[in-house]
Amino acid sequence: MAGLFSLLVFASLPLLPILGVFLALLAPLPLVHVVAGGRTSFVAWGWVAVGLVSAVFLFRAPWLVALCVGYLLVAVWPAVSVETWLRRQWSTGRWAAIVALVALGVVSVVVTAALWPTMPGEGLVQLFARLMAGASQLVKALGEGAGGEELMARAMQVVAYLTPSMAAMYVLSGALWLRPRLPLLGLPRGSEPFPLYTSEEWLPVGFVVGGLGWVFAPEPYKWLAANLLVTVLGLYFVHGLAIILFYLGRRFGMNRWVRLGVVVLALQIPVALVFAALGLADTFFGLRRGGAYDGGREA
Repeated sequence: MAGLFSLLVFASLPLLPILGVFLALLAPLPLVHVVAGGRTSFVAWGWVAVGLVSAVFLFRAPWLVALCVGYLLVAVWPAVSVETWLRRQWSTGRWAAIVALVALGVVSVVVTAALWPTMPGEGLVQLFARLMAGASQLVKALGEGAGGEELMARAMQVVAYLTPSMAAMYVLSGALWLRPRLPLLGLPRGSEPFPLYTSEEWLPVGFVVGGLGWVFAPEPYKWLAANLLVTVLGLYFVHGLAIILFYLGRRFGMNRWVRLGVVVLALQIPVALVFAALGLADTFFGLRRGGAYDGGREA
């Protein structure tokens, strides 16, 4: 029942516009509940995975491949990562980095295999262009104004090129939503306050490799490096958000509207880059100073 319920919740992602994006993040919860009961999550999701993989080989439909990979990443992988975390003495930052980078690797491999022999970055841009051609009225409406339609087209090209990193950030969002709920299920992880979150100490290596590869490497390595760089920046963005909430403290950090406002503001591209820069700087210089954290609640 846990596996079936997890699959149904994940199915809201393609079936329910907008709302499904948020509901699908709940898909790992039934599987983690099984783990909290002392069993492995495989007893819940294993038969679902076997069924989906069998359907892929039987019908060979692209949408079935997307459904199978999506379920394994969004629902199964966060639950399996929690199981592994219970056996390892990882910091929260290391666990988050592993969740995001594994998701990035899986999506990159699947996209490369699906679009072969076309370069994956170029193939994704072409695929999105065909999809948006069928929704030309929507593109015109979103880009209404002088040059707006051209800007929308360029934005969609960037989103298409960075599809693996966008998918990795979505999986990470689900895992981070799940983390503070682990103690409620009786699991000994996730109890530390989010404002004390720190990134994985080896993450600067990914930042350097991604940046240099994006600038100097040829395709398809440039595509891989660009997506690695964006994923690392996303992890540092989480770190920077924790720093801001650290300084908000108890007085403002407990106010849900303040927390919501911080998140909405942080999602603006220039501000998000500032948050990522704060996270990167805190890795080397320690920006959270001036005494112990005063107990503000988690965002």
